[in-house]
Amino acid sequence: MRRVLLIALVLFSFNAQAQLDWWNQIHNWDGATPWTQYMKYFHAYLGPNAIPIPTLQRSDRSYFKSSSQMSLIEDDSFLSLHNELHWDRGHTQIHITHQSIEYYRTTTELRDYRISRDEDSEGVLAGDVLIDISTRLWERDLEAIWFTFHTKTAAGPLPQARFTDAPGYAFFFSHQKSFGDIGRWEPTITTDAGFQVYQTHWVDYPQNDGFVGNIGLRLQKEETIVRAQVRTFSGYFQDGDWPRLLELQWNKNLSFGQTQLGWTRGLNDYPFSFLTVGLVCWLD
Repeated sequence: MRRVLLIALVLFSFNAQAQLDWWNQIHNWDGATPWTQYMKYFHAYLGPNAIPIPTLQRSDRSYFKSSSQMSLIEDDSFLSLHNELHWDRGHTQIHITHQSIEYYRTTTELRDYRISRDEDSEGVLAGDVLIDISTRLWERDLEAIWFTFHTKTAAGPLPQARFTDAPGYAFFFSHQKSFGDIGRWEPTITTDAGFQVYQTHWVDYPQNDGFVGNIGLRLQKEETIVRAQVRTFSGYFQDGDWPRLLELQWNKNLSFGQTQLGWTRGLNDYPFSFLTVGLVCWLD
């Protein structure tokens, strides 16, 4: 029985090796180094949800949200579904995001650029779970300071170069200040500052870390809310790990929740542009 199992294991190994001959030839595999050492664990070489840049998730009400991202770039076409649960405890905010499903299709050139092992460059994946816990440290009038702990699981698979299959975490402070009405619009400015760490599969450099710096503007008039935010991460390697991305969002409050329409565009080291459509249901 042991001999049969050994033979089966050897045959399976040879079959798997043959199926990846195309990857071995393109990337000049030396036959010994683990394939994970060839990949680049930076924002510019992975999918749009591989290494999310955290920000303060602040809401006066608890809610469940479901949203979909639709790519505007032909080279990396994707459609993803996210489910989020937000629990408002007043001085504490708990936010859980499950990057549930992502359908993707990329060009062969982009597949090889990212060193992906997915020959078809097309498929459906389930992503990571993100958890944010924010605590209000100080408050006065229309101003407050928050501290947030953010973590990411290792649920998203690595071979397709869409996720990292590795955990990560972040700590950052947020300053939030509201101002008096400007032409019936009530503005609120939020700034985040801290650091983020995520794991790689490299032996020599098992993690990357850098500074998180975000700034956002929120304008509200009656039931309409407009948001604009710039998120940034400045990594250690400076090779595709300095992403800067712009987010614009329009929200409309309803009796049961909120509708959302957003646009995200990468400004540096984030080669993506996509629309986001979401629906929020209040849980209070």
